[in-house]
Amino acid sequence: MAYSASFTKEKWAEQEIGIVIELMLEGKTRKEVLETVTESNLFQLRSPVSVKNRFDMVYKRAEMFDDKIKKHFIQASDDDKTALTLYSFLKVYQLPLEFYYEVLLYKYESNEVLYTNDFFYFFETKASISERVDAWRADTIKRLISAMTLFFREAKILEKMNDKEFAIHPIYISNDLKAYAKEHMPLLHSFTTLERGNNE
Repeated sequence: MAYSASFTKEKWAEQEIGIVIELMLEGKTRKEVLETVTESNLFQLRSPVSVKNRFDMVYKRAEMFDDKIKKHFIQASDDDKTALTLYSFLKVYQLPLEFYYEVLLYKYESNEVLYTNDFFYFFETKASISERVDAWRADTIKRLISAMTLFFREAKILEKMNDKEFAIHPIYISNDLKAYAKEHMPLLHSFTTLERGNNE
């Protein structure tokens, strides 16, 4: 998967993912889901262009779930929805996923806090192996770091301690989802232990 900077525009979008999943489970095509979302202004955005842009991102993330997980998402607890929302983000975007595996899990296993500079070191490392990342401007990198921080903090895997440090925590999901994830979604299951298992 190629590295992309497009996730600077991503929102948490848990509610929008739920809306799209419900329509998908009704058997609607992608085009039909978009038409319903737009005509009824289900995302509560002002312009059709904004709706289309948000829809493209949300639909891509909703596609990361099989039908069993889609059905679970609709009725899930807040904890499960939070974990699944983060999962959908990491499954779509390679850089945040690699940051999770290469930095967050390593730091947790080493019983260390995460420093703000760790984000910058991560991007420096990627720039050394990717011409695309190397070409990104400093303000692009800052916006990417801001988006990644938002998602990990929203999921409560990261807790801001001060201006320079974050604590790292496993998160809770229901036993039913945890058991399913252990067999079918190792990335999701890893959120509960922050141990390196089999990468998806």
